[in-house]
Amino acid sequence: MSTPRLLTPRFAALWIFQFATFFSVFQLLPVIPLRILDLGGSKAAAGSFLAVYTFASAFAAPAMGTIADHVGRRRMLIIASILFIVFSLLYGIVPWLPLVLLIGVAHGTLWSAILSSAGAIMTDYIPVARRTEGLAYWGLAPTAAIAIAPAVGLYVYRLGWLALCCELAALSAITAIWASRLPETALDEKRTMPPLRELWDWQVARATLSLAVVAFGHGGVTSYVAILSLERGIKPESLFFTVFALSTIFIRIVAARLGDRFGPKVLLYPAFAAIPVSFAILAVATTREQMIASAILFGFGMGLSFPAFMTFVVTNTDERRRGRTFGSVIWAFDTGIGIGSLAVGVIGQRHGLGAAFGIAAALSCLSIPIFVATTRQMARGTAVAGNGVHAGTG
Repeated sequence: MSTPRLLTPRFAALWIFQFATFFSVFQLLPVIPLRILDLGGSKAAAGSFLAVYTFASAFAAPAMGTIADHVGRRRMLIIASILFIVFSLLYGIVPWLPLVLLIGVAHGTLWSAILSSAGAIMTDYIPVARRTEGLAYWGLAPTAAIAIAPAVGLYVYRLGWLALCCELAALSAITAIWASRLPETALDEKRTMPPLRELWDWQVARATLSLAVVAFGHGGVTSYVAILSLERGIKPESLFFTVFALSTIFIRIVAARLGDRFGPKVLLYPAFAAIPVSFAILAVATTREQMIASAILFGFGMGLSFPAFMTFVVTNTDERRRGRTFGSVIWAFDTGIGIGSLAVGVIGQRHGLGAAFGIAAALSCLSIPIFVATTRQMARGTAVAGNGVHAGTG
């Protein structure tokens, strides 16, 4: 039997859409703290925007995913992209800090709508037999965007804050038009809205706690690895991020297809096991070699855990509610990152960043036990699975 084609025109079209949306948002996020300082805000206020944005995205994600399932996922992409035009222009003209944070809440909420809707659509585009591989390649879109967007955003910001906001508005207009041209799927039709009790998939939410304990350390890495490198004299300060990105790309290209051949757990368990080791090495790293080793393991763990986890969950849940499924995963992951960023900072201030990453290592050891305990029913196929094909659940 021939292998179903993965890299189709519609796969490429949605990949480009995802890249463009991340490229837009990650031009904004590194620069807006500078805007808040210009408005007279403190450094704490400048840092609060990311926390507000992340938590708004996290806690809105399940509801936004559920709404997208019922109003149409492609329609949700179009609506969110159009509203992003409005948000971008508001950022450019609003001079009052509390209102900027309020816009951030609305922006973060609609950001989760794009993440959950696009992820759900992509699972319809990817052949079941190549689901892990397809989700791994799908995850390279934000990786590529984040690699270049901050530098572009800072460059445009030199021309002025309003110039950057207008550029982001123009980019959002392009993504809205692009989304309107995406092919519809059989499940992307409008349906009646669900009752409030169905906004969350609690079985999936419990399982995603295994990702949340990993994301705790991820939040610390994002915020404090550069500072840790400076404290320990490891140069360049960006070394960890560069190696992590390259490791993620490499492992997804080389190993993701094994999840389709042998089941996602073949990738998930080693990936989860690598992450505590990475944090433990990071906690004591004093040389470039140790930093590189930690980054490679972290790239291996994060590069494979998310597509493997999503393959397992998507295969064992209702295909008609994939927006809700993706929203539940985004909720756990973003919440873990937000809490981790704050907690690692507090612990690092009192006891040192080494101790903070040691705690992250210990906490991430819980990922496998949590996954095993919370997915027994899903693995037996007793979850609400509709007509989904339970293939390769390992």
